[in-house]
Amino acid sequence: MTRFSGLPRHRFAAVLIMAALLGACQATPQLTLASSPAYSPEWCAAAKSLAPNSGSNLFATGRCHELGIAGFPKEENLYLFYYTQGARWGSLQAAEALARLGQPVPDADLQAEARDRADQRRADAAMAAAIRGSVNPPGPPRPSPLPMTPTVRIPTTTFQPTRIQPTPMRPAPSMTIPTQSTQQQGRTTTQSRRECTNGVCKTVTTTCINGSCTTTSQ
Repeated sequence: MTRFSGLPRHRFAAVLIMAALLGACQATPQLTLASSPAYSPEWCAAAKSLAPNSGSNLFATGRCHELGIAGFPKEENLYLFYYTQGARWGSLQAAEALARLGQPVPDADLQAEARDRADQRRADAAMAAAIRGSVNPPGPPRPSPLPMTPTVRIPTTTFQPTRIQPTPMRPAPSMTIPTQSTQQQGRTTTQSRRECTNGVCKTVTTTCINGSCTTTSQ
């Protein structure tokens, strides 16, 4: 019983050791850099693995060499190299370290080149997107609905022609047309004339006997 009861303990210990080793293998440099004490061997190793294209990590690597941390030989040419590269990537701490050591401080040319490359990549991506848009242009816009035509009400008017009042007929002027000459027989005088009124004509005869005259019409 004693032999078999001790076996699980050994297996459990082995599992713990394997888990710890696996966790250590899976630890990323960023995690080590954030969780380890500054300028410890593991911290310096993590900074060196992240040093390319990083001004702050290049300075940290140079500082590890200047301090002579385990695994980082204290050689002037090494830490000056890392300080110079860090200053070229825009690290102010690396530039201050070079100035402290009496070394010339370079411009941040590598940082400027990296920015130019990033800007060029963005410009290329924008141009490619514009070309794709011109090759495959979007469809025509959907026509907007026609505006409603306002209803115009036209008043209905009844056409009434102007009534023309007939011009009253004026009576035709009377005309006297003598039809016979005057005859005198002693003291008897007879005179005949023809009068027409509105197209109706009649003969008017005036007879005078001894100064007494009578008029008749036919």
